[in-house]
Amino acid sequence: MFETGPVQLGFGVDYSPRSGGDRTNRRDALRLGIAAFAAPEVLRGSEDEARELTRRSEETEIGSSTLDQVRQAIDYYGYHYARYDADEVWERAGGDRRHVARLLEHRMTLKQRRELYIDAAWLSLVLAWAAHDRGEVRPALAYAADARHHADQADHPEAQAWSWDVEATIYFYDDRPDRSLHAVQRGLALAPVGSPAYVRLLGQLARAHARLGQVEPASTALADLRREADQQPVHVRGLWTADAARAWSIAASSNLWTGQHQQAQACAQEALAIYEEDPSISPTRLAIAALDCGMAWLKLGDPERAVEHGMIALSTPRLSSAIAARSSSLCLALERSFPDAEAVAQLRHALKELSGRMKRQAAIAPPKPEL
Repeated sequence: MFETGPVQLGFGVDYSPRSGGDRTNRRDALRLGIAAFAAPEVLRGSEDEARELTRRSEETEIGSSTLDQVRQAIDYYGYHYARYDADEVWERAGGDRRHVARLLEHRMTLKQRRELYIDAAWLSLVLAWAAHDRGEVRPALAYAADARHHADQADHPEAQAWSWDVEATIYFYDDRPDRSLHAVQRGLALAPVGSPAYVRLLGQLARAHARLGQVEPASTALADLRREADQQPVHVRGLWTADAARAWSIAASSNLWTGQHQQAQACAQEALAIYEEDPSISPTRLAIAALDCGMAWLKLGDPERAVEHGMIALSTPRLSSAIAARSSSLCLALERSFPDAEAVAQLRHALKELSGRMKRQAAIAPPKPEL
């Protein structure tokens, strides 16, 4: 330590002549070096460097108002999703998703980047639902996977769970209940217990087991669903919500697939009564409950009531591929069981009109509502 001078230590500059002269006193040099290191100018330099590092970490090209606007759009889609046609949501939410992708190219804080990743996940979930309602399986699965990726990068398990929920629905209506069950199990491992995502996934679990003919697991899942649904509101608006009405509807579908037709009819009627109190909240769920009720009446030997409930479903103002698929199943079952019934022909005609409306809607560029 005492054999090394301040120049070698980096505390000063050697101004001594290159030849001749006395050697520097090393003790004095060390003392002077330490004094120089502790000088206010040097300390200020160290503080300025630290402040500069902090300043750079706070540099951003994204204002708080921009982030607020993105969040407001997401909240609006979630709350008013059922008010708009799937094509309208697809166009507008797609524009917002691209806007978030452009924002992520800017300089921002780590906290802002995480927030934008979460926003990207929610918007991709909206697009996955819209694609599903439009009957486009591959884009729906792609956006569900995109939502899951961004939610995972942002360490947001709830959004991840919702991505598995929508994927389970996509596979379910694509007649792949085994893949649906796999997605449900992945989602339940992530969803916070008691959250709306958790309750929704329990319903998915029940109907996936039922669709696979697994009666005992389906019954267990339904019991768990009813227990959780008791903690939820009876009927609530929103894409990211769970309520008791949905639990009744899921129970109706599950009981149909396990052959418990009387129970299915009672559960479907219970759900339908709730949905009909305010049809604007869940028009798609209302139609599905009506179709479950119609199928139950068919299995119980009453084709007139089956057709009546099928017509309720086909009168929905909000079209979706799920309604078209379930209506077609009901119509085919009626034609097989009651081929000469006049009411069945009426339902078939209404189903053709629904298919035509969906095709025309897909062919025409949708308008741009102020979402």
